[in-house]
Amino acid sequence: MATEEQKKKNLLKVFNIAMYGMVNGLWDLFGESSFATINSIGDKILAALEQDAGLEIAGENPEDILMEVVRLLVDEVGTMSGGDVIMDGNKVKIACQECFLRQATGWLEAEGVQPFACVPMNISAAAMRKRLGTRHRVIGRSWDEATQTCTIEFELK
Repeated sequence: MATEEQKKKNLLKVFNIAMYGMVNGLWDLFGESSFATINSIGDKILAALEQDAGLEIAGENPEDILMEVVRLLVDEVGTMSGGDVIMDGNKVKIACQECFLRQATGWLEAEGVQPFACVPMNISAAAMRKRLGTRHRVIGRSWDEATQTCTIEFELK
């Protein structure tokens, strides 16, 4: 019988496979139009965190809001081990270390599929839209294998 630690690892692997399959299937059906789900996914996750878990993302600017997203995802949810926010004019980056979906994201990107169901990306987008009324677009993502860090870049409009 599996230990509790083995069960957690197995559950994480199954979850990554399930997310990979769903995202890949939607991408096959809708292509880049799949990005239209970002708002819905992010809004629902953000609402669940705020209502069910009593968590609140607050701030006056994108950097403060995204730092709070990072803090919540690391300290309260545990979906990543650490993170940083980097502002550069109207561009903002959120660096996610050891994200729990990094395996699925890697599989998707290896096949040329954009991982539009990325939890940090969706929550960040929802929080900026809801708290600041800011329009934005995802510019890109980069992966650093050595540090196990995925960096998501937004352009604020």
